[in-house]
Amino acid sequence: MEGVLRRSVPSFKPHAAGPGPAAPIHLRKSCFMSNTLRISLIALASAAVLAACGGSDDHNDGYVPPPAQPPVLNITKVDGRYHHNKSHQDSGFRAMSNMAPSASQAAEIALPALGAQAQDQKDTQSDALGGPILIAHPQAVAQAQTAQQLASLLHWSQDAQGQQVAALRVQAADALGIRLGLLVQALPDAALLRFYPDSKTAQGYETTGAEINAVLRLNAQAGEQGDAARTWWSPDLGGDAVTLEIVLPAGNAAEALQLALPNISRRFVDIDSDAALQATPAQRAGLSKERIPSAGSCNLDMSCYSNGGAERDAVARMSFVKDGKGYFCTGTLLNDAIQSDIPYFITANHCISSQTVAGSLQTDWFFRTASCGSSYLDARRTTRTRGARLLFTSNVAQGFDATLLVLNDAAPAGTYLAGWDAGLNNSIQKVFSLHHPSGTLGKISGGETQNYANCDGRRCQAAIDGRGRYYEVRWGDGTTEGGSSGSALFTQSGHVIGTLHGGTASCSAPDEPDFYGRLDLAFESGLKNFLAAAQRPF
Repeated sequence: MEGVLRRSVPSFKPHAAGPGPAAPIHLRKSCFMSNTLRISLIALASAAVLAACGGSDDHNDGYVPPPAQPPVLNITKVDGRYHHNKSHQDSGFRAMSNMAPSASQAAEIALPALGAQAQDQKDTQSDALGGPILIAHPQAVAQAQTAQQLASLLHWSQDAQGQQVAALRVQAADALGIRLGLLVQALPDAALLRFYPDSKTAQGYETTGAEINAVLRLNAQAGEQGDAARTWWSPDLGGDAVTLEIVLPAGNAAEALQLALPNISRRFVDIDSDAALQATPAQRAGLSKERIPSAGSCNLDMSCYSNGGAERDAVARMSFVKDGKGYFCTGTLLNDAIQSDIPYFITANHCISSQTVAGSLQTDWFFRTASCGSSYLDARRTTRTRGARLLFTSNVAQGFDATLLVLNDAAPAGTYLAGWDAGLNNSIQKVFSLHHPSGTLGKISGGETQNYANCDGRRCQAAIDGRGRYYEVRWGDGTTEGGSSGSALFTQSGHVIGTLHGGTASCSAPDEPDFYGRLDLAFESGLKNFLAAAQRPF
């Protein structure tokens, strides 16, 4: 196969690629595989959800359109564009110099290092685990399993404005980052929650009870129940400790707050093998190095190629929590037919398949080198952590391993809304993909679609007559890894035609295939209700 990518620095010899195999391909980069097709639509925050998603074993293979669904335009292809949103929505992140903690005495919870069993898990992570790269383990917090226990730890004081203030510091030995799993029984909308890392050079985060309650309401409206659906996950600020400060406005008694902290999600991923500064010295003087996960040496820096020059601005590294465990995947912003600027975001079902998990989504944008060969990160790098709303999801075995979300945050300034093509695409054409293998800086792969295939979560096998639900792709340039899951497959014209399910391609097996769920089939199954809606669907 001749090389697909156009390098902006001297070119290289691409890997050779053989013909597509007749034998089944057993997957190594795909996990969370369910056995039924599940499609869920949430059209209005106030509307009842008509189809639950993810994790169940029932056989509801279709969906009922939500009430007052807008008509769908007869459009199957939309070009990409930079979004028109000029608003500067507050991300919630604050420089520590602008977040002076109150004088309230912080209660302390110290958690031990992970036990031997968890340590063994950490040491045996590999591409064989697949799909969403495991980066964090759950850890129980015995001292705060109930709201009563947590309330007994807090020391409330009153500030000059009459506000009630209390703080809690949680330290987890050897953790590289912490997300607090706050189980909410009662939280006043007017409450203010601030999160401080120990490092004074890092950023803190600030949110309100209203924002947290809005995320949890989406879980309830999706029909999801239990403690997981009532748990809000704080952002990962890095380091082995985080302080939570709670501020209740004057007139709100401390008893109005009922929070528990039964678990944290503690990041263990080994991120010491590579490093880059977050910005140039002139832009961020004195900033310490940021540790970046490493990927295989054959992965290609997306900043070195002209392919995807705009589309790379649509791609984000995803981190999210499922059952207390943290994961990395990749997702892509999509344009819609009416150019609404709604931040539609596509990824894989095996990454996110429920509203509860969608609510924990944290996204990193412009997470790449500043330029080809640079040791600095793009100065626009930014994080959003308000989660997302699940609109559509289709599983692996009978579906297309695709999930469509809408971000609860506005898309960051300067991001791109990728175009898409929901027509039947030729099974042999040049393609490229933009992704974050192993959660590292943005990479690019180039190759060809070579066949249609069907996948069942354990293996993929070639199909004929365009009946396969997946594209088989062979790379000539670069590869993918776990963490690339959910990334978009682009035609040479920059239109999305699929999402990464899994495969056996790697630096050690460059001629092996990867498989992408077909966007055209997912479009007909439900994506069109959003991407081709004649008016804003919500």
